[in-house]
Amino acid sequence: MQYFLGVDIGGTNTRLMLMDSQQKFYGYQKVTTPSWAGLNDPLSGLQQLIANYLAASSKGSQVVRVMLGLPGILSRDRQRVLSLPFIPALDDRPVAQMLSAALGLPVVMDKDVNHLMWWDLTRLAHLPDVAVGIYLGTGLGNSLWLNQDFYHGAHGAAGELGHIPLAGNPALCPCGKTGCVETLTSGNWLTGWKRQHAAETAFADLFVLHGEHADLVEFVDRLGRTIASEVNILDPQYLLLGGGVLMMRGFPLTRLEQQIRQHLRGPQPANGLQIVQSGVTDETGCRGACLAAQRDYQRTQPQGSGMEMPVRRKA
Repeated sequence: MQYFLGVDIGGTNTRLMLMDSQQKFYGYQKVTTPSWAGLNDPLSGLQQLIANYLAASSKGSQVVRVMLGLPGILSRDRQRVLSLPFIPALDDRPVAQMLSAALGLPVVMDKDVNHLMWWDLTRLAHLPDVAVGIYLGTGLGNSLWLNQDFYHGAHGAAGELGHIPLAGNPALCPCGKTGCVETLTSGNWLTGWKRQHAAETAFADLFVLHGEHADLVEFVDRLGRTIASEVNILDPQYLLLGGGVLMMRGFPLTRLEQQIRQHLRGPQPANGLQIVQSGVTDETGCRGACLAAQRDYQRTQPQGSGMEMPVRRKA
Protein backbone atom coordinates (compact mmCIF):
# COMPACT_ATOMS: atom_id res chain seq x y z
CA MET A 1 0.00 0.00 0.00
CA GLN A 2 1.24 3.47 -0.87
CA TYR A 3 0.65 6.50 1.33
CA PHE A 4 0.56 10.24 0.72
CA LEU A 5 1.27 12.95 3.30
CA GLY A 6 -0.60 16.26 3.19
CA VAL A 7 0.85 19.20 5.14
CA ASP A 8 -1.40 22.25 5.41
CA ILE A 9 0.56 25.28 6.65
CA GLY A 10 -1.31 28.26 8.00
CA GLY A 11 -0.27 31.33 9.93
CA THR A 12 -1.69 29.91 13.18
CA ASN A 13 -1.62 26.12 12.79
CA THR A 14 0.09 23.45 10.71
CA ARG A 15 -1.91 20.29 10.04
CA LEU A 16 -0.65 16.90 8.86
CA MET A 17 -2.51 13.83 7.64
CA LEU A 18 -1.84 10.58 5.78
CA MET A 19 -3.94 9.00 3.05
CA ASP A 20 -3.59 5.57 1.46
CA SER A 21 -3.99 4.78 -2.23
CA GLN A 22 -7.68 3.98 -1.66
CA GLN A 23 -8.19 7.45 -0.21
CA LYS A 24 -8.64 6.45 3.41
CA PHE A 25 -7.28 9.02 5.86
CA TYR A 26 -5.18 8.50 8.96
CA GLY A 27 -3.32 10.28 11.74
CA TYR A 28 -4.61 13.85 11.71
CA GLN A 29 -2.27 16.07 13.73
CA LYS A 30 -2.33 19.82 14.41
CA VAL A 31 0.55 21.85 15.84
CA THR A 32 1.05 25.58 16.17
CA THR A 33 2.95 27.03 13.23
CA PRO A 34 5.18 29.25 15.43
CA SER A 35 6.46 26.05 17.12
CA TRP A 36 8.62 25.46 14.03
CA ALA A 37 8.35 28.69 12.01
CA GLY A 38 9.62 30.73 14.96
CA LEU A 39 12.94 28.90 15.01
CA ASN A 40 16.13 30.47 13.68
CA ASP A 41 15.94 28.08 10.72
CA PRO A 42 12.23 27.54 9.88
CA LEU A 43 13.00 25.20 6.99
CA SER A 44 14.93 22.88 9.30
CA GLY A 45 12.07 23.12 11.78
CA LEU A 46 9.56 22.08 9.13
CA GLN A 47 11.78 19.22 8.01
CA GLN A 48 12.03 17.97 11.60
CA LEU A 49 8.27 18.27 12.11
CA ILE A 50 7.59 16.12 9.04
CA ALA A 51 10.35 13.63 9.89
CA ASN A 52 9.02 13.19 13.44
CA TYR A 53 5.47 12.72 12.17
CA LEU A 54 6.58 10.03 9.71
CA ALA A 55 8.74 8.30 12.30
CA ALA A 56 5.82 8.12 14.74
CA SER A 57 3.53 6.50 12.16
CA SER A 58 3.62 2.81 11.26
CA LYS A 59 2.84 3.92 7.70
CA GLY A 60 5.58 6.55 7.44
CA SER A 61 8.01 4.28 5.60
CA GLN A 62 5.43 3.73 2.84
CA VAL A 63 4.92 7.41 1.97
CA VAL A 64 5.69 8.07 -1.70
CA ARG A 65 4.82 11.77 -1.93
CA VAL A 66 4.60 14.76 0.43
CA MET A 67 2.44 17.75 -0.53
CA LEU A 68 2.75 21.14 1.17
CA GLY A 69 -0.01 23.74 1.11
CA LEU A 70 1.26 27.30 1.60
CA PRO A 71 -0.68 30.61 1.77
CA GLY A 72 1.72 32.59 -0.38
CA ILE A 73 3.11 33.13 -3.87
CA LEU A 74 4.98 30.19 -5.38
CA SER A 75 7.01 29.94 -8.57
CA ARG A 76 5.24 28.59 -11.62
CA ASP A 77 7.02 25.24 -11.31
CA ARG A 78 5.93 25.13 -7.63
CA GLN A 79 9.49 24.54 -6.43
CA ARG A 80 10.34 27.95 -4.96
CA VAL A 81 8.55 30.16 -2.46
CA LEU A 82 8.41 33.71 -3.82
CA SER A 83 6.51 35.42 -1.00
CA LEU A 84 5.25 34.00 2.30
CA PRO A 85 4.51 37.03 4.50
CA PHE A 86 4.27 35.24 7.84
CA ILE A 87 7.48 33.21 7.30
CA PRO A 88 9.69 35.59 5.28
CA ALA A 89 12.74 33.39 5.96
CA LEU A 90 11.36 30.99 3.33
CA ASP A 91 11.09 33.66 0.62
CA ASP A 92 13.06 32.99 -2.56
CA ARG A 93 14.09 29.53 -1.43
CA PRO A 94 13.59 26.21 -3.28
CA VAL A 95 11.61 24.79 -0.37
CA ALA A 96 10.30 21.67 -2.13
CA GLN A 97 13.72 20.67 -3.43
CA MET A 98 15.46 21.28 -0.12
CA LEU A 99 12.89 19.31 1.86
CA SER A 100 13.07 16.47 -0.67
CA ALA A 101 16.81 16.23 -0.13
CA ALA A 102 16.52 16.40 3.66
CA LEU A 103 13.69 13.86 3.94
CA GLY A 104 14.74 11.53 1.15
CA LEU A 105 11.21 11.77 -0.25
CA PRO A 106 9.64 13.56 -3.20
CA VAL A 107 8.14 16.82 -1.87
CA VAL A 108 5.84 19.04 -3.94
CA MET A 109 3.85 22.12 -3.00
CA ASP A 110 1.04 24.41 -4.08
CA LYS A 111 -1.09 27.25 -2.74
CA ASP A 112 -3.18 26.01 0.17
CA VAL A 113 -6.36 27.35 -1.42
CA ASN A 114 -5.87 25.02 -4.40
CA HIS A 115 -6.01 22.08 -2.01
CA LEU A 116 -9.31 23.33 -0.60
CA MET A 117 -10.57 23.71 -4.14
CA TRP A 118 -9.35 20.24 -5.19
CA TRP A 119 -11.22 18.66 -2.29
CA ASP A 120 -14.40 20.48 -3.30
CA LEU A 121 -13.98 19.65 -6.98
CA THR A 122 -13.73 15.96 -6.19
CA ARG A 123 -17.05 16.17 -4.33
CA LEU A 124 -18.82 17.14 -7.57
CA ALA A 125 -20.44 14.52 -9.80
CA HIS A 126 -18.02 15.39 -12.62
CA LEU A 127 -14.91 17.54 -12.85
CA PRO A 128 -15.84 20.76 -14.68
CA ASP A 129 -13.74 22.40 -17.37
CA VAL A 130 -13.79 25.80 -15.64
CA ALA A 131 -14.41 26.64 -11.99
CA VAL A 132 -13.60 29.42 -9.52
CA GLY A 133 -13.07 28.95 -5.79
CA ILE A 134 -13.43 31.72 -3.22
CA TYR A 135 -12.38 30.89 0.35
CA LEU A 136 -12.80 33.79 2.73
CA GLY A 137 -10.91 33.40 5.98
CA THR A 138 -8.19 35.57 7.46
CA GLY A 139 -7.56 36.68 3.87
CA LEU A 140 -9.36 36.33 0.56
CA GLY A 141 -8.30 33.00 -0.95
CA ASN A 142 -8.88 32.46 -4.66
CA SER A 143 -8.35 29.31 -6.73
CA LEU A 144 -8.70 29.03 -10.51
CA TRP A 145 -9.49 25.78 -12.34
CA LEU A 146 -9.20 26.23 -16.12
CA ASN A 147 -9.36 23.54 -18.80
CA GLN A 148 -9.29 20.68 -16.29
CA ASP A 149 -6.29 21.92 -14.32
CA PHE A 150 -5.26 24.59 -11.83
CA TYR A 151 -4.14 27.81 -13.44
CA HIS A 152 -0.94 29.30 -12.00
CA GLY A 153 -0.25 32.13 -14.44
CA ALA A 154 2.94 33.06 -16.28
CA HIS A 155 4.94 33.53 -13.05
CA GLY A 156 2.98 31.41 -10.55
CA ALA A 157 0.99 34.29 -9.04
CA ALA A 158 -2.47 33.83 -10.60
CA GLY A 159 -5.56 33.99 -8.42
CA GLU A 160 -4.67 36.98 -6.26
CA LEU A 161 -8.19 38.43 -6.35
CA GLY A 162 -7.72 39.96 -2.92
CA HIS A 163 -5.03 42.25 -4.31
CA ILE A 164 -6.96 44.03 -7.00
CA PRO A 165 -7.05 47.77 -6.21
CA LEU A 166 -10.24 49.25 -4.80
CA ALA A 167 -10.89 52.90 -5.63
CA GLY A 168 -10.87 55.21 -2.61
CA ASN A 169 -9.28 52.63 -0.31
CA PRO A 170 -6.22 54.09 1.45
CA ALA A 171 -5.45 50.99 3.57
CA LEU A 172 -1.97 49.49 3.48
CA CYS A 173 -2.00 45.77 2.69
CA PRO A 174 0.50 43.28 4.18
CA CYS A 175 1.63 42.66 0.59
CA GLY A 176 3.11 46.19 0.62
CA LYS A 177 0.58 47.80 -1.71
CA THR A 178 -2.14 50.31 -0.89
CA GLY A 179 -5.82 49.83 -1.62
CA CYS A 180 -6.08 46.03 -2.02
CA VAL A 181 -9.66 44.82 -1.75
CA GLU A 182 -8.57 42.22 0.84
CA THR A 183 -7.92 45.01 3.37
CA LEU A 184 -11.69 45.66 3.41
CA THR A 185 -12.95 42.17 2.55
CA SER A 186 -11.43 39.57 4.85
CA GLY A 187 -11.51 38.08 8.31
CA ASN A 188 -8.77 40.53 9.26
CA TRP A 189 -11.04 43.46 8.43
CA LEU A 190 -13.89 41.90 10.42
CA THR A 191 -11.61 41.50 13.43
CA GLY A 192 -10.72 45.19 13.30
CA TRP A 193 -14.36 46.19 12.87
CA LYS A 194 -15.40 44.09 15.86
CA ARG A 195 -12.66 45.64 18.00
CA GLN A 196 -13.90 49.13 17.16
CA HIS A 197 -17.69 48.65 17.02
CA ALA A 198 -18.63 45.46 18.89
CA ALA A 199 -15.90 44.70 21.40
CA GLU A 200 -18.24 42.72 23.68
CA THR A 201 -19.55 40.49 20.89
CA ALA A 202 -17.98 37.11 20.24
CA PHE A 203 -16.46 37.05 16.76
CA ALA A 204 -18.58 34.05 15.78
CA ASP A 205 -21.75 36.05 16.53
CA LEU A 206 -20.91 39.19 14.53
CA PHE A 207 -23.44 38.51 11.78
CA VAL A 208 -26.03 37.11 14.18
CA LEU A 209 -26.06 40.29 16.29
CA HIS A 210 -24.85 42.98 13.87
CA GLY A 211 -25.58 41.63 10.40
CA GLU A 212 -27.90 44.56 9.62
CA HIS A 213 -25.24 47.16 10.36
CA ALA A 214 -24.49 49.18 7.24
CA ASP A 215 -20.78 48.32 7.43
CA LEU A 216 -21.41 44.57 7.42
CA VAL A 217 -24.06 44.84 4.72
CA GLU A 218 -21.51 46.67 2.57
CA PHE A 219 -18.89 44.05 3.47
CA VAL A 220 -21.11 41.35 1.94
CA ASP A 221 -22.05 43.48 -1.07
CA ARG A 222 -18.41 44.40 -1.75
CA LEU A 223 -17.48 40.72 -1.65
CA GLY A 224 -20.27 39.97 -4.11
CA ARG A 225 -19.10 42.64 -6.54
CA THR A 226 -15.50 41.42 -6.31
CA ILE A 227 -16.46 37.81 -7.01
CA ALA A 228 -18.75 38.83 -9.87
CA SER A 229 -15.86 40.66 -11.54
CA GLU A 230 -13.84 37.45 -11.73
CA VAL A 231 -16.81 35.34 -12.81
CA ASN A 232 -17.55 37.77 -15.65
CA ILE A 233 -13.96 37.39 -16.87
CA LEU A 234 -13.64 33.61 -16.61
CA ASP A 235 -17.22 32.39 -17.25
CA PRO A 236 -16.94 29.30 -15.01
CA GLN A 237 -19.40 26.45 -14.76
CA TYR A 238 -19.05 26.40 -10.97
CA LEU A 239 -18.37 28.95 -8.27
CA LEU A 240 -17.31 27.27 -5.02
CA LEU A 241 -17.75 29.40 -1.90
CA GLY A 242 -16.10 28.52 1.41
CA GLY A 243 -13.85 29.60 4.23
CA GLY A 244 -14.34 30.36 7.88
CA VAL A 245 -16.04 33.73 7.39
CA LEU A 246 -18.72 32.34 5.08
CA MET A 247 -19.38 29.56 7.60
CA MET A 248 -19.97 31.98 10.49
CA ARG A 249 -23.35 31.79 12.16
CA GLY A 250 -25.80 34.15 10.49
CA PHE A 251 -23.59 34.96 7.51
CA PRO A 252 -26.04 36.10 4.77
CA LEU A 253 -25.15 33.60 2.03
CA THR A 254 -28.43 34.29 0.25
CA ARG A 255 -27.65 38.00 0.01
CA LEU A 256 -24.12 37.24 -1.16
CA GLU A 257 -25.40 35.03 -3.96
CA GLN A 258 -27.94 37.69 -4.94
CA GLN A 259 -25.19 40.29 -5.11
CA ILE A 260 -23.00 38.06 -7.25
CA ARG A 261 -25.79 37.26 -9.69
CA GLN A 262 -26.96 40.88 -9.82
CA HIS A 263 -23.61 41.90 -11.30
CA LEU A 264 -23.16 39.04 -13.78
CA ARG A 265 -23.39 39.62 -17.52
CA GLY A 266 -26.47 38.10 -19.11
CA PRO A 267 -27.45 35.79 -20.54
CA GLN A 268 -24.07 34.21 -19.74
CA PRO A 269 -22.38 33.63 -17.39
CA ALA A 270 -25.45 34.59 -15.33
CA ASN A 271 -27.69 31.74 -16.46
CA GLY A 272 -25.11 28.99 -16.60
CA LEU A 273 -23.27 29.55 -13.32
CA GLN A 274 -23.80 27.01 -10.54
CA ILE A 275 -22.92 28.25 -7.05
CA VAL A 276 -21.92 25.55 -4.54
CA GLN A 277 -21.13 26.00 -0.87
CA SER A 278 -17.87 24.37 0.15
CA GLY A 279 -17.73 21.57 2.68
CA VAL A 280 -14.59 22.96 4.33
CA THR A 281 -13.73 21.60 7.80
CA ASP A 282 -10.62 21.78 9.97
CA GLU A 283 -9.16 18.79 8.10
CA THR A 284 -10.03 19.81 4.54
CA GLY A 285 -6.71 21.48 3.72
CA CYS A 286 -4.85 18.29 4.71
CA ARG A 287 -7.26 16.03 2.88
CA GLY A 288 -7.04 18.12 -0.26
CA ALA A 289 -3.25 18.12 -0.01
CA CYS A 290 -3.26 14.31 0.26
CA LEU A 291 -5.46 14.03 -2.83
CA ALA A 292 -3.19 16.50 -4.65
CA ALA A 293 -0.13 14.43 -3.67
CA GLN A 294 -1.77 11.33 -5.11
CA ARG A 295 -2.71 13.20 -8.28
CA ASP A 296 0.86 14.44 -8.69
CA TYR A 297 2.25 10.95 -8.08
CA GLN A 298 -0.15 9.39 -10.59
CA ARG A 299 0.92 11.89 -13.24
CA THR A 300 4.52 10.71 -12.95
CA GLN A 301 3.66 7.04 -13.54
CA PRO A 302 3.92 5.49 -17.01
CA GLN A 303 0.61 5.00 -18.79
CA GLY A 304 -0.78 1.54 -18.24
CA SER A 305 1.05 1.13 -14.92
CA GLY A 306 -2.21 0.49 -13.07
CA MET A 307 -1.77 3.68 -11.03
CA GLU A 308 -4.88 5.47 -12.28
CA MET A 309 -6.10 7.72 -9.50
CA PRO A 310 -9.50 7.00 -7.94
CA VAL A 311 -11.51 10.19 -7.57
CA ARG A 312 -14.18 10.37 -4.93
CA ARG A 313 -17.51 11.71 -6.04
CA LYS A 314 -20.42 13.14 -4.16
CA ALA A 315 -22.78 10.38 -3.10
